[in-house]
Amino acid sequence: MTIEEIKEINNKCPSSEQGIYTEPYGIPVHIKEPVIYCRYETGGWRGGSCWSSENLHSYEEPEPEDKMKVLELVLEILYPKVTYLQFRKIEKLIHDNFETEHEYYGNSTDYKIEYIILSELEELIKTFD
Repeated sequence: MTIEEIKEINNKCPSSEQGIYTEPYGIPVHIKEPVIYCRYETGGWRGGSCWSSENLHSYEEPEPEDKMKVLELVLEILYPKVTYLQFRKIEKLIHDNFETEHEYYGNSTDYKIEYIILSELEELIKTFD
């Protein structure tokens, strides 16, 4: 993919938590190449304060409807004629990771990170023709 295509895709993403990035938050540090990236909140702990942690409670967030919208945007450029079965193979390239941001007073936010190494996707697409 070209830099211009990557910029175009990143501009179309629903948030900055999706896009094509190099070394984004939550990706294993040994991966030094661009990845198709999505990060979303899954839950955590809320209600802690400097006065008390009695109101501290866990919560969950539903998976967003537009998670990995970035993958659709990439495929529109790289391989718009993708079939359902090919897409299922592409989905097997998705890696995931979980991260927690610890905050004050026991509060925290949990995230799920999903990513595809861009070069792996490009190599797989070459086998489709």
